[in-house]
Amino acid sequence: MLRHHKKVLIPLAQILLLLAAVSCWLVHRDKAYYQEFSAEDLAAPQSSVISGTASVDASASSGGVFLSLSPLSLAPGTYQVLVNYAADSGGSSLLASTSQLSTLEFRSSAVALDPALSSAVLTMDLSRAASDIRIDLSFSGAGSISIFSILVVGASDHYKRAIFYALLLCCLIGLAARFFRLDTAGQKTTLALAGIFLAVCYPLYTDYLTVGHDIPFHLLRIEGIAEGLRAGMFPVKVHPLWANGYGYAVGVLYGDILLYFPAVLRLLGFSVQAAYKIFLASINLATVVSSYFCFKRMFSSRKAGLLGSLLYSASLYRLIDVYTRAAVGEYSAMLFFPLALCGFYLIFMESGSKSWPRYAVLTAAGLTGLIQSHVLSCEMATFVVLLLCLLCIRKVFRPQILKALALAFVLTVLLNLNFLVPFLDYYQSDLYITSDVWNGNRTGSLQACGIFPIQLFSLFQHSCGGAWNTQAGVSSEFTVGIGIVYLAGCLLFGYLTLFHRKECKSSKNFIPACMCAGLGCLLMFMSTCFFPWDALTSLGEAAEALLSPLQFPWRLLAPATALLTFSVCYAVSEMFRSIDRTAASLTLAGMLVLLTINIGWYMYDFCFSQQPYRVYSTAELDTMAMYSYEYLPAAVDPAQIVANRILPANAELSDYQKSGLTIQAHVAAGPDAYIDFPLNYYKHYICTASSGHKALPVSAGENGMVRVAFPSGFEDDIKITFQEPWFWRVAEIVSLAALLACGGIVLSGCRRPR
Repeated sequence: MLRHHKKVLIPLAQILLLLAAVSCWLVHRDKAYYQEFSAEDLAAPQSSVISGTASVDASASSGGVFLSLSPLSLAPGTYQVLVNYAADSGGSSLLASTSQLSTLEFRSSAVALDPALSSAVLTMDLSRAASDIRIDLSFSGAGSISIFSILVVGASDHYKRAIFYALLLCCLIGLAARFFRLDTAGQKTTLALAGIFLAVCYPLYTDYLTVGHDIPFHLLRIEGIAEGLRAGMFPVKVHPLWANGYGYAVGVLYGDILLYFPAVLRLLGFSVQAAYKIFLASINLATVVSSYFCFKRMFSSRKAGLLGSLLYSASLYRLIDVYTRAAVGEYSAMLFFPLALCGFYLIFMESGSKSWPRYAVLTAAGLTGLIQSHVLSCEMATFVVLLLCLLCIRKVFRPQILKALALAFVLTVLLNLNFLVPFLDYYQSDLYITSDVWNGNRTGSLQACGIFPIQLFSLFQHSCGGAWNTQAGVSSEFTVGIGIVYLAGCLLFGYLTLFHRKECKSSKNFIPACMCAGLGCLLMFMSTCFFPWDALTSLGEAAEALLSPLQFPWRLLAPATALLTFSVCYAVSEMFRSIDRTAASLTLAGMLVLLTINIGWYMYDFCFSQQPYRVYSTAELDTMAMYSYEYLPAAVDPAQIVANRILPANAELSDYQKSGLTIQAHVAAGPDAYIDFPLNYYKHYICTASSGHKALPVSAGENGMVRVAFPSGFEDDIKITFQEPWFWRVAEIVSLAALLACGGIVLSGCRRPR
């Protein structure tokens, strides 16, 4: 009876908790703080108020604070300060401060007043109430600046965040209830997984982000999706925030399905860095849990699952990807390598099972995660799968295995049509990534970017530095390696196969372990500068086009880590099964000590050497941080992208509004008229007139801007927007149907009696 009450009370408490959080938001969402200040309301000791405008120039001030609001008394919450201004020189800024709250309780960063724009937004987040909030405008001392109005708006973001926290608490309550229903072994396993998760999240225990190589790029990807969702776009293929608001097709050519989670967190009011931290922690948690279940399933052992989860989740290369490089695409893809490995393992090793459709779904899920996260990781996995099929060619053509592989292939294609169709559509366009200007002749550069063998198994390593080439040596590079524990594991595996072959052969996992060890060692060799990459790329244009996108051969360490983890788990399991258990325990303890020293040193060096990076709002991101501009139209010169630039030719523009990638305006045109709008021209932009005219012709204009041509005498309201073509939408529907079919296959297998 008591157990029955618990089963009812826990879901009831969870529901009430969520309802309370949602109700709080509904009650307060329309009670936002709102206060507008005109020029006459501003304290402007160095400026003059002329016709409702507070102005200052170099003749009146040499720089410094020239405008201040009277101290504001604000309750806890998130506030935005919107300033309308006109400036003819850069360097001026808007900032907020308080003496009553620490930087942990008051989060806000100064916002530059860009002369190319006419408004700026400053975000303030208060954990406690304060009565002396100062908002100051600082003048650079060059040119002039005029302030028309300042608006302070309080959002209900902290109530929206409370909904997420309530949902998180509900999950924790559910997990706690399940934890106490587990047996002792299950509880120990759960605590061990929790410990692994907390350990790999160690660098997140600060109030800032730690600088990573690619972090500005990926923060912009998240922010671009959030901006698109705010503007009513779904899915967000061309991100509207990038390139000073001109748009960037990163969502078409770079899988970003996982990034919708942190983007939604941004819509819930989380800061840029908080959304990223939660996302990163979620990826760490998913990697720990998924790798545990995959290795547990392949070895039919909880202990092997725990060892596999620890080795893989805390592997040196994965931590480098997560923290040093901040390579979101790659470390997201590493979540799915164990799933793909487990799927192929089950297909080949349990081909007689009636569960083969579920194995095909698992394989397709792993490959789908790779495609949707990082195309290069998918290409690397494809190479490994082809080698695997060649090694197992006789097994491949067994009816049951062939059937499972065919189903996995079909499901993978169908699940990813929503990404592959737009990708192939745009890859045929004239973009930087497909142009000769961007590619050039890269023969002879790939091999020099490989690593030296001494970097593979380092015990103590640099966490910071760049990725240079062989000429620079290793002193200034961050250490790209797989970690010393894998060297110990490979040596142990070699010892067992040489001196305990008979015992090893009795295990069903002996052949898979040999194949994983061989493929893993091959990938490690291919990651070094001694593999003949240059000879391969010199074979012809096709070989160069296929291999050069890899850029850094050491990327191959990602799939190598998953493969070698299987071999190491096998070696340790075999030691306990066939050899002396005392020797096995000592060997395992030694490996764990090496792993602890390896990752402990890395964590210490990273956390205490790298610079802090605090970023709270969109205004603090550089929308031109596109690095090598791969996905820009080839006709665009990034240096010539000017915010809000409009170039009319024999036409007049009024009532101009821009939201995301949509522009609305009233146009009056003469003969041979056209207007270039501040959007990068990609395929599938359309322009329509409100009075029912045919769609107006859209093409690439000055510096690749969207150009709309108008017939002589045209006068009407127009709307320019990015519209996905019908075949993109069909692909999305097919992928959704394939996802439902996969769910049906899994559920039907679950209902089947064991």
